[in-house]
Amino acid sequence: MVVILGALVWYVGLNTLVMVLTRTNPSYFLLAFLAYFLINILFTIRIIRVLRRQGVKATFGRTFLAHYSGMLTSDFTPGRAGYVLTPVYLMNQGIDTSASLSCVLGIQSIEFLVKVLGGALALVFLLNQMSMTRELFWIGLIGIGLMLLGGFVLAAIIWSPRAAALIRRIAGSKPLARFTAGLMAKLEEFGENAMKTRSGIPEIALISTLSWILKGFEWYFLGLALGITNIGWLGFFLLHPLITAFGFVPLTPSGIGFQEGAIVGIFLLLGVDIRLALAFAVLSRALLILQDLIGVPQIAGSTQHGLFATRKLVIRSGQQP
Repeated sequence: MVVILGALVWYVGLNTLVMVLTRTNPSYFLLAFLAYFLINILFTIRIIRVLRRQGVKATFGRTFLAHYSGMLTSDFTPGRAGYVLTPVYLMNQGIDTSASLSCVLGIQSIEFLVKVLGGALALVFLLNQMSMTRELFWIGLIGIGLMLLGGFVLAAIIWSPRAAALIRRIAGSKPLARFTAGLMAKLEEFGENAMKTRSGIPEIALISTLSWILKGFEWYFLGLALGITNIGWLGFFLLHPLITAFGFVPLTPSGIGFQEGAIVGIFLLLGVDIRLALAFAVLSRALLILQDLIGVPQIAGSTQHGLFATRKLVIRSGQQP
């Protein structure tokens, strides 16, 4: 994390980066802040709706704080794995952790499919915006193919028992079992949790898509705040799922360094000045952490009531959001 960020800041220059950040348009930054706030309202509603389908009632206010607590925890854990503690933060409503955990993991299973689609569209967008070469075309085609294949496999495991059985049979064959055993175990766990929220799949997908649209506006306003005008709303809308996928690299807290490097690299390909690209990366990260601090009181309260005593119960699932 230090090496990647240090290299970027050294190349751009700390004084230059600070100068660019101080010129941020506060009006556009506040609009981006509002867009992220609306996204978290949608996420809260999504949790409440899915829990209700399991016969569990949750209040908006406490669920809202629990969600922000999960987001803040994920901001400082490798691979954003801290969001899996959201069920612990929901315990102050008397919600059983098995119900809330299946809710959170089921939602993440469906959202992953939406992000796979978004990542594939982002690759198509990048190929369309850059000078096309034969090598670039094939690299992009392979990347899109792999993302779609992964999405279809996960969708089959979630929605089709027959397809899931066929995939398990193929993956369990002698030549492949050695390499796929651990992966298939994880996919089956995702499938089991998603099945518990199966009736809510259309609603989850709809809310996830709406939040993706709002994320496009959040990044668009951040871009305008820094004077980035050569990427329109559609560009930010399509690029977000692909770039934020680097936030799940489990080597640094919330993929810090990897996601920023991806932003700078992709923005450079689209003709954005490297100083503005790095400032955007820093500002987008700061916006999330700043707003996620809403969850601090809930985390503190959960800690006082035995968070670390119950933490193992949730972590043992081995899942990540």
